[in-house]
Amino acid sequence: MTVPARRLEGVVCVVTGAARGIGVAIAERLAAEGGRVAAWDVSERRLDPTVAELRARGLDVQGFVCDVGSRQAVTDAMAQVEQGFGAPVGVLVNNAVWARFGALAEIDDEVVDRTLAVGLKALMWTTQAAAPQMRRRGGGSIVNLSSVSALHPQASSIVYAAMKGGVLGLTKAAAVELSPDRIRVNAVIPGMVGTPASKAQFDAVTLAQREAAMPLGRFGDPADIAGAVAFLASEDGAYVQGAELIVDGGWTVGTR
Repeated sequence: MTVPARRLEGVVCVVTGAARGIGVAIAERLAAEGGRVAAWDVSERRLDPTVAELRARGLDVQGFVCDVGSRQAVTDAMAQVEQGFGAPVGVLVNNAVWARFGALAEIDDEVVDRTLAVGLKALMWTTQAAAPQMRRRGGGSIVNLSSVSALHPQASSIVYAAMKGGVLGLTKAAAVELSPDRIRVNAVIPGMVGTPASKAQFDAVTLAQREAAMPLGRFGDPADIAGAVAFLASEDGAYVQGAELIVDGGWTVGTR
């Protein structure tokens, strides 16, 4: 990974869902740019080795086990972050997600409740908990991860698409409300990213066909998303507010 500058030197950054996939890439990128990263995840088993690996590279990363679907857990963890780093949070990246895909007839309360708890309600709790700290430091940046599914839903993704669409509405509303506090709130909209979890949704033939159809000829890499997040988190994005940054290799423009 080539880092253009240490744009986040000394800034305390919270990244949710940071134990694997896109979350790890974001935590690594923010730390490589000088950020002091609080990596949150619900799974201590996954989080501990991830944090250990990042710290072994000399990055300032601490792990915090937190179920973001719980308002109290989020409130407690955000306070622990400020105490642990000795400074208020300046960047919040809402990346954690829980998803199950299936036909409309298969949707039940458990799927709906957990999807919305982790992917939408959690953003309210983290923003609510981080905003006072950001006010005390004179401002901050919140980056929420949505999905192209919010713009172009696929079959069997009703709950997921609804949740990710809600992320965009929440982002814009929070941007308006928090602007007077110099807190920027923006969304990154990833397309197909080649993580094991995303690839597992398709058989090998379908996967190859989809990748070949991408305008840029490949699926995204977690580092592609991390770069977009770092831009919005840093002062390079100082005049970006309430935006939806699509990072999908051109998929929403058209296929080859």
